[in-house]
Amino acid sequence: MSDLTVECPVRLTESNRDELRLLYADLHEHYARRDARDGTRTTLHFLWSGVLDAELFGATYADQRHVFAGSRPVMNSARNPGGLQETNRWLSAPAQQSGASLRT
Repeated sequence: MSDLTVECPVRLTESNRDELRLLYADLHEHYARRDARDGTRTTLHFLWSGVLDAELFGATYADQRHVFAGSRPVMNSARNPGGLQETNRWLSAPAQQSGASLRT
């Protein structure tokens, strides 16, 4: 089985969380079918742009965990170098049931 990484540039705003949920579901379906057909394992790498609000990011990260539920590797990072470490720190925190901020 070969491993592939697909970069998904995204921007998080207060108004697009529902759209992102639909995007996650579409990506989940597409890559599940493709990986099964091609014998690959695709990692989705979300590249976030703009200012990442801690509460919004925590909520959309909870959405990701719900949609993908360990079915494939998912990575998140920010486009700006200053945000990368902060984003990775959010992701290292344990998930919260409320979907609230994952910031430690």
